[in-house]
Amino acid sequence: MAVIKKVEINLDYLTPNRSFIYPLVSDTGERILDERVLLTSQKIKEIREKYGNIVYYKDSGKNTLIPPFRMKIAYNKSREIMEEVSKTQKFSKASYRETERVIEEILGDLNNSEIEALHLLKDLKSHDEYLYSHSVNVGVLTAVLAKLLGNYSMDEIKFFTIGAFLLDIGEMKIDPQLLNKDGKFNISDMQKMKRHPQLGYEILKNIQGINPIVLQTVLFHHEKYNNRGYYNMPYENLPVPPKVAAICDVYDALTTKRPFRDEISPAKTLKILFNLAGTHFDYRLMHGFINRMGPLLNNTQSFYARNDILELNTEELAMVKDFGIVDSLRPKVLVFCKFERSDNRLSVKFYDRPIEIDLQHDASRSISKFINNSNQINAIRTKLGERNIPLQ
Repeated sequence: MAVIKKVEINLDYLTPNRSFIYPLVSDTGERILDERVLLTSQKIKEIREKYGNIVYYKDSGKNTLIPPFRMKIAYNKSREIMEEVSKTQKFSKASYRETERVIEEILGDLNNSEIEALHLLKDLKSHDEYLYSHSVNVGVLTAVLAKLLGNYSMDEIKFFTIGAFLLDIGEMKIDPQLLNKDGKFNISDMQKMKRHPQLGYEILKNIQGINPIVLQTVLFHHEKYNNRGYYNMPYENLPVPPKVAAICDVYDALTTKRPFRDEISPAKTLKILFNLAGTHFDYRLMHGFINRMGPLLNNTQSFYARNDILELNTEELAMVKDFGIVDSLRPKVLVFCKFERSDNRLSVKFYDRPIEIDLQHDASRSISKFINNSNQINAIRTKLGERNIPLQ
């Protein structure tokens, strides 16, 4: 018979974004929180106000008995994954250890079906080295992002992560010559490539006990916000996990050198991704990716620079004058012109003097696009110089 042990928890030492495998209870035994519910700062505050600083959980021991062979598999898998991530240098040195801790926490709680699923990564490595490295990076990026977003339990984060590791497992069924083709795909090539989410789903659904979140993440990771993804699925009806993984998928692809192009810098990639919000990606999730993940990936104060040119939602152009502190996507800017439409014609009205705006305090304005095209940037700067518009 299992011995039930009452374990004391001091809320002063409890950090947000964690969960317990047992329910939390009060001193009188009243249930406070169900098992595996993610604790937020607000939830900790509410518990403290109602029950005081000391709460408990009752440990029967039955949930903690992990077979040694599974612990060894989980440890080896986390070592293997983090060694691969260290080669690609996707994370800054400062954030690498925290990333490692997140992965160890997730992979330390795998059941047999999840271990079986992740073993497929070895087959993917044999099939295509780039696909393996890409899959590992996407899985790790997704794990950290899901954890930082703070809305999900550790079980949900685990399912997000396993699905992200296996996004491209269906590409094992595709000719390697097509995967490594130089240049753009033709229509026939694209039709073949578009089959890989379904092929991955078919592989994984045969694993007994695999969680539906894993299958959904693999199947829908190429759907888009404008409903023009691989399968033209209504984006608003899709679950969140494939939407999160899709952002990490594109980020890693763009920041990785390929035979047909050089890698793109993290800072420029974040601008590209932001510009795809509203067409490819959900703005709210992209906002979370940039604000939460940006500092870990870019290791700088911001992914944009002073004097960068932006387009605002008000159809105005602005220049960055200082960085957003609380929200990196709400910097201080100088607004210098506005697009005007009349009789299907588009004209530009330059202001005599730029308007200084702190987007942190202006709810009516927000960034809609970063201007990345060098020809456009040079043309705008030339116009500003011709009109002697002061931007200092």
